[in-house]
Amino acid sequence: MHFLIWLGFVIVAVYDARENRIPNVMLLGILIFSFIFKALSTSPLSLIMWSLIAGCVFFFAALALYFIRMMAPGDVKLLGVVGFELGWGNLLEATYWIAVFSVVIGLFYALARTTDLHHSSRELFSKYFMVFSYGPLAGKAISSTVNNKNSKLRMPFAPVVVIGLAMQQYF
Repeated sequence: MHFLIWLGFVIVAVYDARENRIPNVMLLGILIFSFIFKALSTSPLSLIMWSLIAGCVFFFAALALYFIRMMAPGDVKLLGVVGFELGWGNLLEATYWIAVFSVVIGLFYALARTTDLHHSSRELFSKYFMVFSYGPLAGKAISSTVNNKNSKLRMPFAPVVVIGLAMQQYF
């Protein structure tokens, strides 16, 4: 049963990395398998109650991050499911590992973006040099040719969560 839960998390992570969205059906499937796994334990009512509390804590903490535009809605739901799966006792460790790997993977995404923008930064430097050399009229002509790429760095969060969960389970 636990294998199916991990398989679901891996599928969600791959889907989010590829499509930048998390399917609700997969999250619901993970939640159902986790509920069944907890219901078959020795003290199911207590375990399910503490898992629900943990899921709500993770969900509402992620919802607060969503309201300040740091997280996508699918990530909020994913963290609610992760909280339910982990239960109350493992939230702090999981939060630590998710935070560590979000920094590590975020640095890799930033480095990859910097290498992609290296060529365009050289072009941008030459365009600003032309503005400096020829005055404001050159700036108007150049500004119409500059590509306005989205300046925000976006990275899928589900792979970070799954790696953090794996590290939390390993250590």
